[in-house]
Amino acid sequence: MHHRLSQGTIRRLLPPLAMPGLLLTVAFAQTQQPVPPQTDTPPPSLTSRQPPAPRPAPPSASNPNQTSNIPTSRQPSSKGGHPAETNPGNTPHGSGNGGTIAAAAIGGIAAAAVIGELIAHNKASPEHFAHNGPEVPKQFDMSGFTVKGLIGPNWPVVLDFLLYSPGSVQVEILTADKHHFKAKMTNEPNHRAYGIFRLPKDFGSKTQTAVFQVSAIPLAATGTATAGIATPTPALRTFGMGAGENAVGSVAIDQLTFQPAAIHPKAKEFATYGFHAHSAFNGVRAEFIYVTLQNGHVVVEQDQEEKLSPIPQGERARGTWEGKGKAGEHMLQVRAWRGLENGGDWVVAWSPEIVDVVK
Repeated sequence: MHHRLSQGTIRRLLPPLAMPGLLLTVAFAQTQQPVPPQTDTPPPSLTSRQPPAPRPAPPSASNPNQTSNIPTSRQPSSKGGHPAETNPGNTPHGSGNGGTIAAAAIGGIAAAAVIGELIAHNKASPEHFAHNGPEVPKQFDMSGFTVKGLIGPNWPVVLDFLLYSPGSVQVEILTADKHHFKAKMTNEPNHRAYGIFRLPKDFGSKTQTAVFQVSAIPLAATGTATAGIATPTPALRTFGMGAGENAVGSVAIDQLTFQPAAIHPKAKEFATYGFHAHSAFNGVRAEFIYVTLQNGHVVVEQDQEEKLSPIPQGERARGTWEGKGKAGEHMLQVRAWRGLENGGDWVVAWSPEIVDVVK
């Protein structure tokens, strides 16, 4: 019969100097096991500590503080039916009026304050916006402005935009019944992009009035700025936005043209304009807005408006403008809407081209 010596017995039999080496030999003999082949897969003890990342929860109106990060694309969806619009547009010049317009702009007011104002003045009814269309401020800074219009649960929303420097764009939506949603979009500077998102299915129970606040966000707010260095709000140029199934694919009013680069009304010169409609719209307005730069931001002021006939789906509207109004650079702004009986969808679009009225 063989007897296995314990480590205590070995310690008593051997002299002190022989102990360390022999103990290591015995320990190795007791614990040696076949060595498995090496692979790149970590052992179970490590992988069990790293559970898979949870899938993001679907957007919900029950979490108003959550901001949804929306991917952007330079290509419209298949509903667009044409190549993506990539024209970055003409850059307006600065003028002495820029500061006055910027000071009067109401775009910086919080969406909650605008909703409160609408309710206080009894203008929050959906019928008001169904009849008059989306409301754009008469003066605003494109880096921060509000649009008032209709919205409903599960509605798609689109923004066609361009940032002149690194940063993001946030679209915050607040309804008359206090539903709240925020979406953030990021894109490479100096390139147009579409951001399309769909509101939660529990975003209210009916079509109602809402305020859409569009804001450029500096790098400091995105967590990528250098610590201790203030980052200015990036300049934002918006080319289109809309809400509703018949307003979103790309932007349902697109391919805006506004030419030539300059006109002299005293010489009977005039500008021509046009735009394409992917959907039929009952109400259509062509507006000619004065545009300038203030601290690098695009600031605008409404100058003149023309009421146009309803436009059928797939048609292209055309018109002329004689430049009556103030001198200076102008953009074409188009508002179009369908009315409650046709869903309440709406669009606002701005031309990339600028026409300078020389007087």
